[in-house]
Amino acid sequence: MVASAFAAVGDREFFSRTSTIPYYQSTKAQLQRVHDLVKAGKVNPVLKTADVPVALNKNEPPGAILAIEGGDPLDSQPERVEEFYRMGVRIITLVHYRNNDLGDIMAPWRGLDPGPYKNGLTRAGRKVIERMEEVGMVVDVAHAHPATLRDIVEMNPKPLLDSHTNPCPIDNPRRCHRQRSLIDMERVAKTGGVVCTWPFAYDRPDQKRRTFLDWAREILEMKKRLGMEHVGLGTDGGGNIPRLIEGYRDVRDLSQLVAAMQAVGLSLEDIKAYLGGNVYRVLQKCIG
Repeated sequence: MVASAFAAVGDREFFSRTSTIPYYQSTKAQLQRVHDLVKAGKVNPVLKTADVPVALNKNEPPGAILAIEGGDPLDSQPERVEEFYRMGVRIITLVHYRNNDLGDIMAPWRGLDPGPYKNGLTRAGRKVIERMEEVGMVVDVAHAHPATLRDIVEMNPKPLLDSHTNPCPIDNPRRCHRQRSLIDMERVAKTGGVVCTWPFAYDRPDQKRRTFLDWAREILEMKKRLGMEHVGLGTDGGGNIPRLIEGYRDVRDLSQLVAAMQAVGLSLEDIKAYLGGNVYRVLQKCIG
């Protein structure tokens, strides 16, 4: 792993139910922890694509791409995009688990009330996206409600990222929870973007997703539907995934996914594209 996204949770205080710490202050404190890792020499900040190490090197720490999951700390203020950019942030996921000032979410978190829906992307959300593209950030549509996603795509943005999800096996997006419909995945692909899949496991009457082979077959189907250049890896490490693919503990187990991808007929070039090449292309287009 030559580089990874280090994401502050923009709505973290929402989960405590009782916290009075502003989202803005909480997010800055979380980002400071990554800056502390930089000072300790444990990671290098990725401010431009060229900062991503070309190979693993025991004498060089991995790259850290600073991100914010949930645009809540922006507080509808586009100028804060520039402030976080100066702090090194290069990816912002517009919404997380509450309907914020920018748009609506796909699904609530374990019974927490996400607040009123706004029927898609808001005016403030549009201004934030415009500012993100001006300064050089990646717009991450993970967690975005289908209506919010469609509004974002209609802005004709730079390539979008959907950083952690997987295809929904049913046609009704309302029943997809955090899975993305293939139609919405095609929308992301049409921007030149990438949909990243994660090690989330489950058993349902309409779909079983529990082994590396299940994961690999899914990638193959996405290749057929979207094109391999629009499929990538997003592990959501540290994201409290309730159940993981059998045998998966962390990124060190991705070699098993590689073996499964080869077993289903994906080429070495496909695997390289999935494991980072496609996301690297999005970074080039968006952050320079």
